[in-house]
Parts: sequence; C-alpha cells; structure tokens
Amino acid sequence: MKKYNNILVVAEPKREVQNALIRALDMTQFNPKATVTYLRIVYDYESDIMMFKDIMNKQQSEATEELYEEAMQKIIEDYRMQANSETTVLTKIIKSKDIAQSIVKEINTGKYDLVIKAANNHGILDSILFTPIDWYILRKSIVPVIITKDSVWTEGGNIVICTDFSATNQDNLNLSMLREAQVLAKITKSTIHLVNAAPIYFPSIMLEVPQYSPSEYGNQVFENHKKMLLEFAAKHHIAEKNCHIEEGMPDEVIPKLCQALNAKYVFIGSAGRSGIMATLVGNTCEEIVDEIDADLFVMTHKYLQNK
Repeated sequence: MKKYNNILVVAEPKREVQNALIRALDMTQFNPKATVTYLRIVYDYESDIMMFKDIMNKQQSEATEELYEEAMQKIIEDYRMQANSETTVLTKIIKSKDIAQSIVKEINTGKYDLVIKAANNHGILDSILFTPIDWYILRKSIVPVIITKDSVWTEGGNIVICTDFSATNQDNLNLSMLREAQVLAKITKSTIHLVNAAPIYFPSIMLEVPQYSPSEYGNQVFENHKKMLLEFAAKHHIAEKNCHIEEGMPDEVIPKLCQALNAKYVFIGSAGRSGIMATLVGNTCEEIVDEIDADLFVMTHKYLQNK
C-alpha cells in the first residue's frame, strides 16, 4: 500500500501481543520506505495528585520516561526480528490525563497517512457511560483507521466492502473504499466482494392509504438497492457473483455476510455521529467491530469530508 508512508501505531501496554504493531510491519513489507511511529500514551498521575509535584522532580520524571522508552524499543526490536523487517520505527511517549483525546490530537497533526489500533472488546454499558478509545478515534480521525484483530495477513482470501447507497455522500464513500480495497487486493492477491444491507421500512403513516401494500413497498426498496449495487459493480468491473445483498439492519446483515464469505479484511465507512446521536442511533462500524473476525478498514467521516 504505497501511499501509506507514515503509519501511526497505538500501543496497548496492558497486552502481551501488540497486534497493531504486527499489522504495521506486515504492511510495510510492501512499502519498505514507510515509517512507523509507535505511540504510547502514559496517564499523567502527577497532575492528579499535587504532592507528586513535590516528590517527583524533573530528574525522576525523565528517568521514568527512559524506562518506557527502553521497554518500547525492546518490543520494537523483537517484532522487527520476528517479521524480518528493516522498517524504521520511531517511538513517541505522551503524558496526558485524557488518553483518547491525546491520541486523536497526535493523529490530526497532519504527519500520518494511516492509524492502526488493536480492537478492544466493548461491554454493553460502554456506549452509554463513556466512549471507548477506538470509537472516539473513529469519530475524530482525519485519516483512515485500521481496527486490527489477531488474524494473520495471508495471500488470497476475501475482501469485503460494505457499500452504502443511503448516505448523501454515497458515491464518494463507496468509491473511496473500493480504491483502497483494490490496492490491498492486488498486494495480497485477494478477491473483492461487495455487500449491502437493504433497509426494512415500516411506513405506518401510509398503512391506511388505499391499495397500499407494505410488502410490495419493501420489495421495491430491496430491488432498488440491488439495482444500485449491481450498477456500481458493473461500472467497476466486479463480477455479479461477488455481489451480496440481504434485507435487514446493517449491524445484523454485515457480520452474517462477512462470516459466510470468511472475510479477511472488511472496508466500511463511519457516519461520524457523536454526542447523544451516537448513543441513541449508533454508528454501524462501531456496532459491528466486535462481531467481525477480520481487520476493519474504516474510512472515517472526517477523512471523507477532507477529500
């Protein structure tokens, strides 16, 4: 993936395996000139407890940072050796009270082309009580984000693109995902599949209209989405047999189709909702990230806006 010259990897200090770093080194084998920045955000306890400021002088603080640096360098060397990689991997340590905000601030400096972060498992209450870090990144990042799982990158397999024909910027979104997927498909010798979830509508306001048939209306919606899917596929030389559509909600249909296709890589767009709208409505990519056993390539809302 030649255009990804500067990749930001978010460290997961509490995990034994650094999946995001592994994935970055996987990708850089196709672009040896790429640079990886390995970012660790350290919670700033000093600013929480005033007496720390008296106890820990500048020299002690620097010594602590050196320990973090040494630990990160050891991880980097171990993983580079395993991957037989000569990729340049830089380290960056940032102290902060707000981990998610600091990650996004670093992402949006304009120095990076791609962000890679390992997937987290989210509990039911997470989306109500607070925004998990990776969800926050998906909403705020101005560059594409890979939420990686522990799967191994191999040649062959299937790439799934989750097309969206209901969004106002559907052409930009679908085409952006396809272009990214085509590069990956060429590198990994994979096959591209298009999937789509045709929405189920219950227009109750029209139930009393004479000769109105809910089932007929639903069929029309399905056929319309199918027509758009096949037209998009034909325009970009994707075989009809590689187009898959089912009626239902995206968070139900997409994981089901991805599992059936044994997808290795899934491309999806983020709606970028935040605040109460994100809590009540949700973003499809956030809802399915735990349900798909594949790397999720997310075209973020802010990235698409800036294109």
